[in-house]
Amino acid sequence: MNIKITGRNFDVTPSIREYAEKKVKKLETYFHQLLDASIIMFLERQDHVMEILINGDGVQFYARERSGDMYSSIDLLCDKVEKQIVRHKERHSGHKAVGLGKMEEKEVSASSAVTLTMNRVSNKPLDPIEAFLEMRLEKRDFILFKRGIQDLQSDVDYSSRNYSIIFKDGAGYRMVEVPFEFISGNAVAGQGLIGYDIKILDESAASPRFEYVKNKDVTLPSITPAQAYEKLVADGASHLPFFNADTNFLNIIYRDGKRFSLMVPTF
Repeated sequence: MNIKITGRNFDVTPSIREYAEKKVKKLETYFHQLLDASIIMFLERQDHVMEILINGDGVQFYARERSGDMYSSIDLLCDKVEKQIVRHKERHSGHKAVGLGKMEEKEVSASSAVTLTMNRVSNKPLDPIEAFLEMRLEKRDFILFKRGIQDLQSDVDYSSRNYSIIFKDGAGYRMVEVPFEFISGNAVAGQGLIGYDIKILDESAASPRFEYVKNKDVTLPSITPAQAYEKLVADGASHLPFFNADTNFLNIIYRDGKRFSLMVPTF
């Protein structure tokens, strides 16, 4: 894959170049023949702006993003152009497009041999409203997402371990997250999690408004993926949030057509 990076009144440092190339090269998995990618980086007022033009399989994809720093712009841009590529591939192939190595097969030991498709979610930080809207866009009743520093109660960043779950529970939605003291002390457990009821005041994409009502400490089943599979089947449910006893992280197991998938964090 040929990647050309140009800076306009902007110094493209070796570390930025390497980071951009690494992110863009991951898009190769969507193409049979990816010819080239042209990237332009520049400053516009206080924003770090990045544009990309990708040629592959006889189709061109263009996207532009801006943020307070170029690394964030790279992340945002690659997410945007990936969604363009996925929509195009699904529209023209009639089936779900998968790329970026997010999906892998994992054998689990249950009452019988079961193969779970492991779905490693994006490590792009989202606030709860963004996560909820993305969940709706994907037509799911659940989402596992990385929280940014925009916390409900503080400006503490939980770093790479800060993943939360939003899921449908009965007629409403709930959000569950791991307390900071659990993460910082590596003493995470399925008990004592923080839970919120989500009340939707305005679901518009332009200016959504939610109300969060904090519950008492929440407990999710602390079980292995194999046990989660058995519980999901026994309950006849479509999805099951749980605390993975093997990894000590929040996971979601869910039915994906005739298959079963496991939604896990990306590290």
